[in-house]
Amino acid sequence: MVSDLVKSLSVARAARGAKSAAPAPSGLLVLASPESAPPAPSGGGMSEDSRAGGGRGAQGAIEAALEAEVLRRLASFRARLGSELGALFDELAARLRLFEGEPGEGYFSHPTALPVLALPLWVATRPGGPALALDPGSPALPPLAVDLAEAAAVGYLHVRIEDDLLDEGVGEPGATVLLSGALFARHQALLARSLPGGSAFWGLFEEVWLGYGEAMLLERRLHRGAGPRDGATFRRVLARSRPLVLPAAAALFALSQAEHLAALEEFVSALVAAHQLFADLLHAEKDRAFGNTTYVLSRLWALAEADAASPSGADVSGRGPCRAQEMRSAAALRARLFARGGFDAILEEARCELARAEVAAGALGLPEAARFCREREQYMVAIQRRVFLAFFSALAGEPVVAPR
Repeated sequence: MVSDLVKSLSVARAARGAKSAAPAPSGLLVLASPESAPPAPSGGGMSEDSRAGGGRGAQGAIEAALEAEVLRRLASFRARLGSELGALFDELAARLRLFEGEPGEGYFSHPTALPVLALPLWVATRPGGPALALDPGSPALPPLAVDLAEAAAVGYLHVRIEDDLLDEGVGEPGATVLLSGALFARHQALLARSLPGGSAFWGLFEEVWLGYGEAMLLERRLHRGAGPRDGATFRRVLARSRPLVLPAAAALFALSQAEHLAALEEFVSALVAAHQLFADLLHAEKDRAFGNTTYVLSRLWALAEADAASPSGADVSGRGPCRAQEMRSAAALRARLFARGGFDAILEEARCELARAEVAAGALGLPEAARFCREREQYMVAIQRRVFLAFFSALAGEPVVAPR
């Protein structure tokens, strides 16, 4: 009964920021997708009120203008590619819907996005920092911030296409490698515009990208079931997202403020951890169906195995393959998520990481970053309410009404 209700309640997967274009299994968690979710702060930190001109309207307008300018530059970059690389870029842009959406509501600013473009802007325009010249073609946008935001965008796309290939087999490997290389070349060229070759930044650049490669290989081994999925391993895998720090770090080095690098690293580390925990929580059913063993799933399975222990403490997990399969079924996963506190436990861990990120943002002197953390927590809680409403309404045979 629940399975049939789940199928009838399922909605289309959110295209913006979706892991890939492959269909996702039906399930109540897809009700948390941005297109069906309540209004939420965008990836650039812009709320509905600021879009309407209230609250943080000025900052929101700047971030929307930055996104529009970066997308214009990406289109210009695509025009410089040859016919075959250009066609590959077009396929990527179409799959991600890269150029769709209004400024401030597009691919890089959907409700679940990391502040890929906004973070270099926040750092380059830190309160109390040196005055920066404005780009004549982009009102209120300093050229340093624009260059570094574009570097962040192409660096993110470089990681994205490799991640999709390794995780879900999206794309032809040879073509993916070549397009990834072109995006990486642009990423490095943009960073080099702002920093001399002898800058200490380049040591950080090399360290981050070498660590990224190791983390991606580690994650691939883990998806194949090799190695533990504990908290320490989760942190090692998160090094795949550490490149997010580089454009903002370049701003610190360019402005002679490298003493703030540790706080920036702390902010990115905590924010990425919160983001990954919440994303894996929402994709738990899909990951189970694909056979991907994430840290979140391993936590949930461990809790399920503890539940399955007899009152005397005897372990019943070894009662044969049928019992083990039953404990990791879709129904058992939903029970662990909704009836036995699994969703709440993972969400609380993500909220703790956001609190850590907010403290680091304060140390950096980035009020917009701190606000982003608070708004992201509010968004997570809103999604939690929506998911639980959908689940228990399905059990009761009632129609789902989104909370307002």
